[in-house]
Amino acid sequence: MDRLIYTALSGQTAIDSRLRQITNELANVSTAGFKRSLTAAMQSYRYDGAGFNSRFVSAAMAPNTVDMSPGSMQATGRQLDISLGDLQLLAVRAKDGSVAYTRRGDLSLADDGTLKIGSGETVLNESGAPIAIPPLSEVKMGTDGTVLIIPDGDQLRQFVPLDRLQIVQAEANNVVLREDGLFKSPDGSAFELATAPRVNSGSLEGSNANVFSALIDMISMSRRYEMQVKVLKQADELAQRSQSQAQIRM
Repeated sequence: MDRLIYTALSGQTAIDSRLRQITNELANVSTAGFKRSLTAAMQSYRYDGAGFNSRFVSAAMAPNTVDMSPGSMQATGRQLDISLGDLQLLAVRAKDGSVAYTRRGDLSLADDGTLKIGSGETVLNESGAPIAIPPLSEVKMGTDGTVLIIPDGDQLRQFVPLDRLQIVQAEANNVVLREDGLFKSPDGSAFELATAPRVNSGSLEGSNANVFSALIDMISMSRRYEMQVKVLKQADELAQRSQSQAQIRM
């Protein structure tokens, strides 16, 4: 009985985690550079309580590991829209002050001239400092991540290098999701700089979340949740019957 209840509860925990994951995917299906998390990973949990500390239950839990499969490319023609090469990430300063990474390439200039992504985080250069664009300059991105500008008043109208985006190289299963939706390495350390950064200007990578598969998964998870509730009800009924029979014998 005890084992049945713990198994059902672990199932509900896994389902709740997956439903939150699906909700996040649906909310970001139109977000540039969004990456869904991998669906599930087997984890083993020990339940503490009265009796022996040997009750382990395996459950399929939604992991933090990011699915780095590419999203669809969308041509925008905007010079500050960029998409990155496979498994490459753009370094940004998160709102908590830490360094984080993203595939989001919808860049824009803040009022103070700093370069930011669409969600508001500041883009960093290879030294880890914010990239600031001089006032009234025309700006575009080079194919290697170089920030090019035409300074205000330049009669020749020629682009000159100003700075360089910090583009790092990740591995397929070595990127995890932060609570703010940005990325980091599993141990929180910095990724290595990409030796051959690839930047495509005038295009954005779309989300790799699929609205139809997410909705199907949500229906499936809802049905599984209902089944786990039924198991708990049956366990409760069996426990009550056992207790009643024990009282009759006494």
